[in-house]
Amino acid sequence: MIPVSIEGVRRNFETSSVYMYNVTLIDETGQRIFNFGVERHEALPIVAALHNLTLPRPQTINVMADILKLHGITLEEVRLERVSHSPIYLFSTTLLWRDSKTNGEVEQKMDMRAGDAFGLSLLTGCPLLLSDELAQKAGIMLAEGETPELYRINTLLKREGITLPEGKKLRLGYSKTPMRDALVKEFKASLLGKAPPFPEEDMEQRKKGCLAFLLRE
Repeated sequence: MIPVSIEGVRRNFETSSVYMYNVTLIDETGQRIFNFGVERHEALPIVAALHNLTLPRPQTINVMADILKLHGITLEEVRLERVSHSPIYLFSTTLLWRDSKTNGEVEQKMDMRAGDAFGLSLLTGCPLLLSDELAQKAGIMLAEGETPELYRINTLLKREGITLPEGKKLRLGYSKTPMRDALVKEFKASLLGKAPPFPEEDMEQRKKGCLAFLLRE
């Protein structure tokens, strides 16, 4: 099994399906990433937990994590074994539980949505692991000097058929992660009542805005 951590969540401009958000996992070397699509309700608690923000309405997974803590049940590992795309997109997952009252361990095998597996690991603070098989199939080796953000940007530019003119550089902003930061900015605006959380109605317009920023247009 390969330990991974959640690097960030970005809009998935590459698909028109319900998986409008993309969670990037990264291994301990920082050189290999794994991208998985998630739905809106799965993305919200992950972004909130990563950036220490409070959801205005806790999601079911937040309530579940709180209940586990109340009853002294610890999730020690989330192991992602395989991914199935048919008939629906699910992970074959093994959860390792420990009951603090009996100190007993229990392994539970179940199919889970990608975002639920990531969110549960993040909210309970337990290790997230990928099987060697899954890591081999889903892993992407970053080029020298490439970051997860640059990989997502370059993938988007390629899909849109955009080639940077010689000498022109992308605008990445102060944090160098503008695509990842965009969701955090939207989330904070929603907390202030200035915008709905992660609206999807204008996805095409948001893509154009993202490209305009990156290309300094």
